Amino acid sequence: MSLELLRKLNSMGLMKQLSPAIGVDFGVSSLKVIQVLPGPVPALVAAALVETPAEMAEDHAKRLEFQLQQLAKTIKKGGFRGKRVICSLPSWQLFCKHLQIQRVDGVPMGQLLGAAVGQQLGCDPSSLVLRHHEVPGGGGKAEVIVNAAARSAVEHMIQNMRKSGLEPVGMHSEFSAAMRAFEIAGSGENDSPTLYLDFGSHTTKAMIAHGKTIVFERVIEVGGVHLDKAIARQLKCPLASARATRFALENLVPENSQGEGMALLQGAPPSERGMDSPVDLREPLEILGDEIRMSLRYHDGLFPGRRVEHAVFLGGESRQQAFSRAVARGIGISTKLADPLARIARTGSEPCMGVDLKQPQPGFGVAVGLCHCPADL
Repeated sequence: MSLELLRKLNSMGLMKQLSPAIGVDFGVSSLKVIQVLPGPVPALVAAALVETPAEMAEDHAKRLEFQLQQLAKTIKKGGFRGKRVICSLPSWQLFCKHLQIQRVDGVPMGQLLGAAVGQQLGCDPSSLVLRHHEVPGGGGKAEVIVNAAARSAVEHMIQNMRKSGLEPVGMHSEFSAAMRAFEIAGSGENDSPTLYLDFGSHTTKAMIAHGKTIVFERVIEVGGVHLDKAIARQLKCPLASARATRFALENLVPENSQGEGMALLQGAPPSERGMDSPVDLREPLEILGDEIRMSLRYHDGLFPGRRVEHAVFLGGESRQQAFSRAVARGIGISTKLADPLARIARTGSEPCMGVDLKQPQPGFGVAVGLCHCPADL
């Protein structure tokens, strides 16, 4: 179906029934909204990005309320078609963990997991929205990846969208949405283990997949803001100034830093670097690197002999070359930066609010993937 046909159907009043769902990513640094027309070559309908006000960056509740208020306005003004939306559940609301569960004949896995997660969180399992999938392999005990969130939080988001005149038809984790984005980009055609790292403002999402099958998920509590706070402490400046400083850096640690592992965190070789860094981000980078390597070791324990040999970076923070370079050297495997919009057809005339689609947009991975996730509400 072409964009011209889409516009004709809209003029005939049939768009409400036929419009593809709009992907909505409630990110910390920004709200990202995109609509993609499905097909052998997906086509862009519209895209928008709404930056988070600085005063709300650290307040999850206020930021989400702001984004929920802005969502309907953005869809109305941004050239989107219809009101059906599929959104992500923010990682800060998500309980994500690997559990080993003893199978019990006649008892559904969901029931066993509900009891286990409820016990860990100290709550009634009925108060949770829980999704899971088993990692292939295993014997009597099942290796299960569990995603859970407070039912009240999920219902709050759904009710607010409905009050705004929108029709929420799906809600998915950022992990499953990101995997969908890579599927439509042609990744996952073989089953080689791949590490996907989604670098956000407050967290990093680590995911390992064998082809299209996710076998590992983890939320790492280190993101761009942790580097900014380190700069703010060292330079005694506001957080906004610290962020601007970080994105201007060519090197995130001083060239003369010593210590084990620093060669991996230096970034480009000396001949390619500019002046020495005025700050030292060694500590947050080493914490992040340790967490990623721990994830790789966990995978190696589950799948002996199937080591991860390459990684894909996405997320808004991966736009900074010095940061991506430092992490790449730190984990010691080949890496590449994703552009989730690279294989989406565009004419250049599509409505785009607050986002320059002439530049790579690794931060749109989750939003693009949501457009291709199933309606499950």
